[in-house]
Amino acid sequence: MFALYRWGSYNDGNSERQSFSRLERKLGQFSVSANLFTWNYAREVERQSGYFSPPDFLVYNAELGWEGDLFDTLRCRFAITLEQQRLNGKFDNANSYQTGFKAKLAPDIEAELGYTFSNVRNRNISGNIYGNNAFTGQLRLKF
Repeated sequence: MFALYRWGSYNDGNSERQSFSRLERKLGQFSVSANLFTWNYAREVERQSGYFSPPDFLVYNAELGWEGDLFDTLRCRFAITLEQQRLNGKFDNANSYQTGFKAKLAPDIEAELGYTFSNVRNRNISGNIYGNNAFTGQLRLKF
């Protein structure tokens, strides 16, 4: 189980509250989890101001994942999530897909690459706000 609460105060006088909870069960290389995310602002600001500030945003989902070693030096993760989101009282279905690879390049060096697609509402105020693609990468050195 994991839980997080965050409160933020903005220089324009607005404030936000976020919470995230995750309950996960591992079954060998597979995992099943349930997640809950809430995000609320004290006041919704104009779209031209540059940030998404919902007074009422909620996402809950169920996730099925697999993580395992393909080789001694390559670990992979795949996950699919079925979700429902509520924005200002209106519910929509959503989903996301995630993949990641971790390679051990040397005894003290690891590299990670990942890709996530989600159609959960994001902060973007232009373009397609329900089609989020993210590529991530990390290089870890142990010393």
